[in-house]
Amino acid sequence: MTRKKDIDPKTVALQKKGAFNRRADQITDPLFHEDEFFDPKDLVQVKYEMLRRVRKDGKSVTEAAAAFALSRFSFCEAQSALNRDGLPGL
Repeated sequence: MTRKKDIDPKTVALQKKGAFNRRADQITDPLFHEDEFFDPKDLVQVKYEMLRRVRKDGKSVTEAAAAFALSRFSFCEAQSALNRDGLPGL
């Protein structure tokens, strides 16, 4: 049985906001394994970093989407949302 103190409050908050990444364990991008600032459970952060990898680091959409355990379609949706609404769109 899970005790209340065993529940990660950030995970609960992400779930409540619809921003919990269920594929966190599938991310292969090095940033999310080298620095605790990057949280693979935070879907907004994951999408932003995926977009940044393409725009600023010159990665292909296919390569970035795969590294962040998302589809090319998800990349396009995230890109449109960010362009239209900024970070709240993600």
